[in-house]
Amino acid sequence: MFKGKKKNKKKQRGDVIGEKIMRSSSDVSSNREERPLPITISSPRRYTRQTSGSRHIIPADQIEAISTLGVGEFGIVQQGVWTNDNGQKIQVAIKCLSKERMQTGIADFLKEATMMHTVDHDNIVRLYGVVLDSSSEAPLMLVTELAPMRSLLECLKDTSAHPNFPVTTLCEYATQIAKGMEYLETRRMIHRDLAARNILVFSKTKVKISDFGMSRALGLSRDYYQTNFNVNLKLPIAWCAPECINYLRFTTASDVWAFGVTLWEMFSYGLQPWGGFSGQQILEAIDEPNCRRLEQPDCCPKEFYGLMLKCWENDPGRRPTFLEIAAMLPQIQPTTMTAERDSSNTGKDFLVYSEGDVVTVLDRK
Repeated sequence: MFKGKKKNKKKQRGDVIGEKIMRSSSDVSSNREERPLPITISSPRRYTRQTSGSRHIIPADQIEAISTLGVGEFGIVQQGVWTNDNGQKIQVAIKCLSKERMQTGIADFLKEATMMHTVDHDNIVRLYGVVLDSSSEAPLMLVTELAPMRSLLECLKDTSAHPNFPVTTLCEYATQIAKGMEYLETRRMIHRDLAARNILVFSKTKVKISDFGMSRALGLSRDYYQTNFNVNLKLPIAWCAPECINYLRFTTASDVWAFGVTLWEMFSYGLQPWGGFSGQQILEAIDEPNCRRLEQPDCCPKEFYGLMLKCWENDPGRRPTFLEIAAMLPQIQPTTMTAERDSSNTGKDFLVYSEGDVVTVLDRK
């Protein structure tokens, strides 16, 4: 189990804002309003809109479900084939809203569809369209790109697949995720559930951000989104910044915190962050006065762990933006070297390598 590391940081209490309450390991609320948290929204950049295929209402008879991929918050997720208007057959993922969830989940389901409809980036899963079929067991369906290689978390947990995901590949994935999140940041959107389970692997060199079920768009005059406590509210506590748990307040800065935890998942090859901790224990660990942080994974480059610690600043205003992270990542990529001969030392404290092996340097000291 990874134990937290206490961060040597001066406490900056300021005013006490709101009473901190932990309802349970997954349900939290706040009793008083907090002042808006400072956050920097980066200047919009130009992104090229893809033109292959339009997003629209897809007739139900164009969709053929083949197999079940899993069960999501709103219903089952299936693999299928979409035969579009041009007769082209496209492998797709079909997220279904079951009839049982029509009364309670349709608003959030449609919010996800609306959110996905407005985004277009190479590192964000693309929405092809929506299926409306009142005669079906799933009257409402979202049709999206299909990831051939499952979620990043599933890939990382599969030890037989580890040779396909060396540290250098994970570093490249980190850059792609940061670019996708930078795009959302420029469009004033917050994801709220960034984690390795919601990163889909499309190839050995390509990942995309998925699952916009919790995402929200910020209004022009607001830099945060605040929800209200309800009995159905579930938060991914291990990925949440303190202000999310204490005040149910979400910003792009809280997405940055989750990005840091996602990096930790990646370089620990799928370990559970704060494994063995309850929700209450996680909050007590990460919040003031303890400010404990996840320890550096064995396979994590030193500079990447330094970035994680910046993402986990207790003060949201001190965390880097995704614009800054995307610019920083190319500069901290680990060095790789090719061995010119076999290693001469084979003791337990020495790295054993053969001629031609590629070695990634995690720490230059």
